[in-house]
Amino acid sequence: MPLDANPPFPEAMERRPEARALKVEDLLAELRQGRMRIPSFQRGIKWKREDATKLFDSLYRGFPVGTLLFWETSAEAGEVTFGTVHISAGARSDALWVVDGQQRLVSLARVLLAPRPDKDEFALYFDLDAGVFQPPPPARDDDPSRWLPMTEVLESEKLMQWVFAHTSEYKERRERAFTLGRRIREYDIPVYLVRTDREEILREVFGRINSTGKKLLQSEVFDALHGARAQSRPATIPQIAAELEELDFGRVDDKLLYRLLRVLQGEEVFERVKDGPLRLSEADAEKAYRQTTDTAKRVIQFLMKDAGIPRYDLLPYKQPFVLLGKFFHLYPSPQPRSRELLARWVWRGALNGAHRGDTVSTRANLERIVAGGEEASVQRLLEMVAHRPEELPDVDSPFNTRFATSKLQALALLDLGPRDMETGEPLYLGNGYGLVSDDVIPIPLPALIQGSHKGLEQSVANRLIHPPRAKLRRILEQAHLDTLASHGITPDALEALLAKNSDSFLTQRAAFLRDHFQHFFARHARWDESDRPSLQSLLAEVD
Repeated sequence: MPLDANPPFPEAMERRPEARALKVEDLLAELRQGRMRIPSFQRGIKWKREDATKLFDSLYRGFPVGTLLFWETSAEAGEVTFGTVHISAGARSDALWVVDGQQRLVSLARVLLAPRPDKDEFALYFDLDAGVFQPPPPARDDDPSRWLPMTEVLESEKLMQWVFAHTSEYKERRERAFTLGRRIREYDIPVYLVRTDREEILREVFGRINSTGKKLLQSEVFDALHGARAQSRPATIPQIAAELEELDFGRVDDKLLYRLLRVLQGEEVFERVKDGPLRLSEADAEKAYRQTTDTAKRVIQFLMKDAGIPRYDLLPYKQPFVLLGKFFHLYPSPQPRSRELLARWVWRGALNGAHRGDTVSTRANLERIVAGGEEASVQRLLEMVAHRPEELPDVDSPFNTRFATSKLQALALLDLGPRDMETGEPLYLGNGYGLVSDDVIPIPLPALIQGSHKGLEQSVANRLIHPPRAKLRRILEQAHLDTLASHGITPDALEALLAKNSDSFLTQRAAFLRDHFQHFFARHARWDESDRPSLQSLLAEVD
């Protein structure tokens, strides 16, 4: 071939694609803002309502739904159409052009955002009794509380209004509606972002993806190789996650469970490209799924009952989950002293950042856990978190539960034993029983955001662990003092609130919480106490 001939393949991209995960609610928020565009080389809509139904059923059940690929580049102003959903999009320099995933994205928009849901060919309702998705049922007017329109699901406040308007007398329907909403909104869809100025590269990428199939996650590859062969449940990583949800700990990430599975098989925690996917015999694969499930259950029970962490989404860092998994696999019933010291290890590593979990540290810390040495393993783990931080999470820092600091603060709020402002009933049972309801999460006090105390408005002092309520400020002002105390609201702070002095309220609550946080973290980390192993172990060494 002459040197000046056209090469058989296009040049490499200047930048590698960026991999991230977007929740469904965040993905559609970008769509509504006019950021999503459809390139000219995309095919038309081929999916039918049945395909959209399968997509939403997969979202609800936690099954993989594939990845999305976007081209991030500029776009002119114009109207973008997703079925009956019309978006007036302005000119943007960071528009996301859909390279792969058009059918899924359009289905999400038409089902969740349709302005007239029953008029869209993709319209879906959720049967709150049967737990399945249906086209608009002809007899829904006979029992409207049973049929939840999917257009009410994307926004939590809108869903809450529908639920309280239709299901006040049906507790099971109400709980299933909230569960559905949470699973759909918070489902993380893997996304790749490609940045290049050359459309011919995008056409090549599009052609290869649609001719050779989508790239799967590592856990999805493992399931594809082994899951179909397993004769008993759980037979996939998502099925493990679904079984663990029964412990009321929340949904553990599939990626983390796959890492745990690898560790329990004696493999590297992180899969290397050169090694390829983990391959097991049929019997070993079935055993691996069950082994991972049983071990994860022990970890969750430990985190809830011993470490006092009631929810997966409040676990400050995720690295300890895999490390604890290896430990409880080797020692399913450890000594009480080992459990006590492991709880200190969880909290110390969360407070000093040792649990951040980069590849090197995760591998090194896994090596500290050895067979035939339960208490020696615990002592080695404690060595990795020995550093005592100069400063602990402070009330003044901005509050965002995506960050470890805010999760630690939320756990400290739970330690106060928060009660329902209206009924006085406990919202957190403690002792490993967790939260009473899935919608008990830290939420802002909307009426106080309007104040001038800019720092504390963004802090935990302006947060409340409480289910969403209409006119929560008014409910708070009328609550019993004992109930207010369970939220860290002192009589002086209440007086400031009643006087409409938001700055004083936030300052006084911050002072109370700051003192509470210091005692709470000290009580869990126990920096000043001896970390000696059990007396039985010491006596054995003397002998």
